[in-house]
Amino acid sequence: MWREDPATSMVIGWNQKSGHTPMIYLDMVDYGQDYTRYRFSKTPDQVVPLKGMNNHFVRLRGLQPNTVYYFVVRDSEGISARYSFKTAPGNPGERLSIIAGGDSRNNRDIRQEANKLVAKLRPHVVLFNGDMTDEDTDFEWQEWFDDWQMTISRDGRITPVIAARGNHEASNSVVYVLFDLPSPECYYALNLGGNLLRLYTLNSMIPAGGAQGDWLERDLNNNTSAIWKMTQYHLSIRPHTLRKPENNDQYLNWAGLFHEFNVNLVIESDAHVAKTTWPIRPSNEPGSIEGFIRDDQNGTVFTGEGGWGAPLRECNDVKPWTRASGSFNQFNWIFVDENQIEVRTVRIADSDVVMEVDPNNIFRAPMGLSVWNPGNGDVVIIRKPGDQLLADLEESPAKQSWEAQDKFTEPVVAPAPKLVAGFAMKEFLSAAAGDNLEVSFSTANEPGNMSFELQRSTDGGATFSTISAIAGNGKSLNTYKYLDPDQGTAKGPSLRYRLKRLFPNGESDLYYPNKEIQEDMDSYDRLAKLVPDPGTQQLKVAYALDFQANVSIRLINSGLREAVGIELPNQAPGKYLKSVDLTAVPPGRYLLVVRCNDLPLRRYRVQK
Repeated sequence: MWREDPATSMVIGWNQKSGHTPMIYLDMVDYGQDYTRYRFSKTPDQVVPLKGMNNHFVRLRGLQPNTVYYFVVRDSEGISARYSFKTAPGNPGERLSIIAGGDSRNNRDIRQEANKLVAKLRPHVVLFNGDMTDEDTDFEWQEWFDDWQMTISRDGRITPVIAARGNHEASNSVVYVLFDLPSPECYYALNLGGNLLRLYTLNSMIPAGGAQGDWLERDLNNNTSAIWKMTQYHLSIRPHTLRKPENNDQYLNWAGLFHEFNVNLVIESDAHVAKTTWPIRPSNEPGSIEGFIRDDQNGTVFTGEGGWGAPLRECNDVKPWTRASGSFNQFNWIFVDENQIEVRTVRIADSDVVMEVDPNNIFRAPMGLSVWNPGNGDVVIIRKPGDQLLADLEESPAKQSWEAQDKFTEPVVAPAPKLVAGFAMKEFLSAAAGDNLEVSFSTANEPGNMSFELQRSTDGGATFSTISAIAGNGKSLNTYKYLDPDQGTAKGPSLRYRLKRLFPNGESDLYYPNKEIQEDMDSYDRLAKLVPDPGTQQLKVAYALDFQANVSIRLINSGLREAVGIELPNQAPGKYLKSVDLTAVPPGRYLLVVRCNDLPLRRYRVQK
């Protein structure tokens, strides 16, 4: 737990069931249970009996940022197992991994499943925004902390928790004491990663205005240098179930401050459903619903609504500005760096089949992890207006490669329709099939009632005619194949194919295949070269946009197969420098293509 700077402090708490005179022994070197070799020791700073437990807390200060510490607890009866924790990074150059959720009340099996996932994902911190137990009894709290031991990784790593009060905690004092909070009123703020993230924990069980509202406004005003701001509290302002009321006190006292001071992400609970909104801001102008209107440039994303084991409710109060919603057990898995926030929703299920993350790369989803993938994509990316643009590429390792290309004049193409924002084309290829040609393409997150027209040109693309009408399957993953039997036509060097995509809302566009990629492979050596960093295997890719667009990055091998695919929807105009992880990509020659609204924007040759 943290009550001060997470980079240089830590609170270790435990229930002293028996024995006396406990002492923590601590070091940056792992000495197992040999307490005599640990250089530092400390007695408890706080001892408070509550909920049938003898709660002991050691408050450590003066620690090194981003550092693993190993410790044991020794008392009159013996020595504990060896545990460890890691302090938070102290500068904004380090990426953060955060798990956020709440409502673990009474379905203990689900709660245990979620806790096991925490152990396997090894985040920097868990944000738990209330309703730990159902009736706030001694027995329930003891069970809750017993279950929380399942968040400890197999190697003894303990994840810090930042707690908020929910409506099933009978008083502030319960959360204040059991989690050794810095504020008896259960509202407080901490910085993670230096000025990378200012994290606010608010108390929705006391008046949102008054002293709490005044404190929030002062703190926001005094911390404008924070790159990102995030808030957690329990009661949803606009819950997505009709079983829960609107919380207008919070709306009136907090929503305006969130907008005024650019709070980027808000995590809520209590409703026992799952939701993520588009960026929204408080408004009563035409088009606003329930006091909010979508604002992709200056809005705040709201997510969560609780699902760590509490009884699920029907998600039956969806708003026009809701991005995705459902009813299932879940928590949010959040990555934060200087350029963006990524929000994923993890389904709580089958923890035993989920692999552990690589401790050296905690940002790669392990095999078996179930990430919610609604129609508009499984990752919500939040960018701060102005900060998402590359202000200077002078020192960029990709600068010379980028400038070696001819300047690209972007086509005037409208963004993809909002109704199919999650729809993506994965491959569009033609290959020999005996004396014929087989044309194939794949789609992901295809909307219902979509269709395609396969069109062919025999004059190098000057004119096209439709050769097949194809009804869509409307599934999350689809593959289509068409055998072109016109052998004479198929052998022509000027043969071209394209797709006309007919969306269910009546809009249509044209999509061109990876035939162009083969031509790029033929002229491979004339393309600018990119090489991944030999240590991190990260490849830096630069490009620029003059208008908002859907961007894709594809790494393609010599067999025209996709090795890496990244979708970046609704990117704002500006210059970008993206990292592509090539750790799992075999050595060889690759073509990297950046597309803007499905048309080529940049091409590079990549050598690994």
